[in-house]
Amino acid sequence: MRLLIVTLVVLLVLSGCSPKDPKAQYSDLVRSERAKNIRVDSIFFGYYFGMPRKEFYEHSWELNRKKKVMDGVNNIFIVYGLRENQLKEPGSMNFFPEFHQERIFKMRAEFAYDAWAPWNKKMYADSLLPDVVDYFETWFPGGNPFLEITDSVKGTIYVKVDGNRRIVIGRYDERIVKADFTDLTVEDEILKASRKNEAN
Repeated sequence: MRLLIVTLVVLLVLSGCSPKDPKAQYSDLVRSERAKNIRVDSIFFGYYFGMPRKEFYEHSWELNRKKKVMDGVNNIFIVYGLRENQLKEPGSMNFFPEFHQERIFKMRAEFAYDAWAPWNKKMYADSLLPDVVDYFETWFPGGNPFLEITDSVKGTIYVKVDGNRRIVIGRYDERIVKADFTDLTVEDEILKASRKNEAN
């Protein structure tokens, strides 16, 4: 009888200490980070939230001149080559920002292994996703860790929120893993303006 009571107590304690649903953890994290009123504007390679469009093009040209980046897909994206010491296999990152009022508020990046082919299963995005997450954990070591969230539609995504900066990494298709950097402050402003316009 005593063993049964002890077992029940342990189960109750464990159930009370069970981890929160990752989506609830994410909501709590965003709320607590936004309440801190701190700004984390850095993205990568000297790009930052709030960077004026003109400065973005000048900075990109300078990085290209130094051969740190090149023209990417259809000359629309900028491409950065990833070596084997950054990913398990050589790959590339194509990126380009979104602007709001002529300033960067979002950076979209696409990762793919260079040797991807429909018949080369080990180069698929399923293998690339954990590789990119590992790379980002070394690239952005400070602040909060990445949360793993499984969604019935989007699959598994990884989210990191520090102050106003949110990083989301997820599988896009069989070849591509996407990573989005977003300034939550500006995103909130855009959503509020959109709701206001819909109400009018």
